[in-house]
Amino acid sequence: MTSLDALWEPLTIGKLKIKNRVMTSAHSLAYGEDHILSDRHIAYYRERAAGGVGLLISEQHAAHPLSTGSFVNCITAYEDRAIPQLEKLATALTEFDCGFFVELFTTGVQDKGAMLSPWHELWGPSAIPSPIHNEIPHVASKREIASLVDGYAVSAKNVLRSGLSGIELHGAHSYGIAQFLSPFYNQRTDEYGGSIRNRCRFAIEIAEAVRDAVGEFPVGIRLSWDEFAGEAGITGEQSEEIIDILADTELFDFFDISGGNYHNLHWVVAPMSVDDGFMIPFGQRAKAVVGDRAKVFIVGRIRHLEMAATIVENGWADMVCMTRAHIADPELVNKAREGRQADTSICVGANECILRNFQQRDIACLVNPITGREQEWGGGIKRYSADLKKDLVVIGGGPAGMKAAAVAGRRGHRVTLFEKESEIGGHIRLLAQLPTRTRWNAAIDNLLSEMDRGNVNISTEVEITKELLRDHNPDAIICATGSEWESTGFSASRPDRSTLPGHEQQNVIPIDIAINRFLEGSENLGDQVLIVDDTGEYLPFGLAELLIDAGVAVEIVCPKAIVGENVAGAMEGGHAFPRLEGKGVVMTANAFVE
Repeated sequence: MTSLDALWEPLTIGKLKIKNRVMTSAHSLAYGEDHILSDRHIAYYRERAAGGVGLLISEQHAAHPLSTGSFVNCITAYEDRAIPQLEKLATALTEFDCGFFVELFTTGVQDKGAMLSPWHELWGPSAIPSPIHNEIPHVASKREIASLVDGYAVSAKNVLRSGLSGIELHGAHSYGIAQFLSPFYNQRTDEYGGSIRNRCRFAIEIAEAVRDAVGEFPVGIRLSWDEFAGEAGITGEQSEEIIDILADTELFDFFDISGGNYHNLHWVVAPMSVDDGFMIPFGQRAKAVVGDRAKVFIVGRIRHLEMAATIVENGWADMVCMTRAHIADPELVNKAREGRQADTSICVGANECILRNFQQRDIACLVNPITGREQEWGGGIKRYSADLKKDLVVIGGGPAGMKAAAVAGRRGHRVTLFEKESEIGGHIRLLAQLPTRTRWNAAIDNLLSEMDRGNVNISTEVEITKELLRDHNPDAIICATGSEWESTGFSASRPDRSTLPGHEQQNVIPIDIAINRFLEGSENLGDQVLIVDDTGEYLPFGLAELLIDAGVAVEIVCPKAIVGENVAGAMEGGHAFPRLEGKGVVMTANAFVE
């Protein structure tokens, strides 16, 4: 096993000493209240600080009055009323020796004038709209650019006053600064546009104003090394010049390297179908350009500490962002340092977090139900112990039954779990057998490990009877027998009928049975298959890919506006749609089977 020692070396950023090389990058939680950091935020960050992480970076904080609209409950940093909660956060983190940087941003065109905050103008470097929000912005004048710069300075001073550790300027992912850096969004002909040096002017002016406001306080910038938009956007070659120009100013203590923009968010928050550590080469290239002038952070599906240690040990980056890994398990670092690494809950990349974010909901985690509920539940399960120990029976070995058994067992109850199949895992095990879905096995492994720590007794291939339950005589029974796929063809989109005419025919079957039949023999579903999907989830895509790879003609028909609505929302669509369409899968939206 790779030694993790490189990760435990401290790192000095500016004049701030960070205790280890593991961090979380900025990620929107949507826990704000009246555009102010909430106690729920503080509980979330405190849990990760207690878990041993060296550095936390906040979600985006608006650095100007026009930038509180793009995200639900987006937090302000430019108003004095933000300071008390920031101070409360600083106090909450003190005992854990954990650095905390506040990310400042302006939305630019990634917003709507009447989206979530009071009605406001949209300012952009040029009259280029967001590909998602599609509102033509007002082209910011030099006076308005100066207003934005002043907003960053005021906001940075508020962060300094609060007692937190540093500032990150959000210059990635098509937000305000990144729009000036990108040749797609920035088509100006004045001193803010044209050459790469001119496109860097806005970022440099902000950094200068922030430095004047905060002095030697740590300040850095997050950048998209490659916008994955070809020559239309920022390329890696352009980024080499950008980062060299910025490093030469000596204004930046660190460069936080990411990738992607609003045209390809499926690379910004890459799902499980993307290789772990796919952005590591960007960090390597950035580090080669920056040298000793500043520190380099790297992100990009880094889920395991062994990979993080390899990055640091080889000098590819100075800090490693393990953001979703810490959403899934806040104690990631402590478990490794205490020899409990086998207890770690691994992020599977299901992207429930980002799906909720783009649905304008507060984030949660498929792997860790405590995420976002730290204030309500008080943190990790180890802090709870049942006063009265009971004998419990859990019926059903899917994810719900496994989690219920694990939690009950870890609280000290005596738990037996019964599953009628030969293996536990339920619908997740079915998903894990599909192309690009093998990482779902990590979710099963997480639950098996947790049940093992709770001393849960597991019995498979058992049909529950009254006699069996009478023999066990439990104090309580938890029924987690799961759900079954609707096979009548009922759709809420068709209130005029309760079933699909002809659904009783033998060739109309639920999708789980269809997948199992195919896995038993690729010829078992015939030469032509129609998948009628009313869920918007990945399972129909997985079956379609199995079938098309076996030479079967496949069409997915869906009554919704797009096929795979939640697949797209979880950032998987940008990978799955072109792959399946390229193989010949037909996708038909806004349609019904009559």
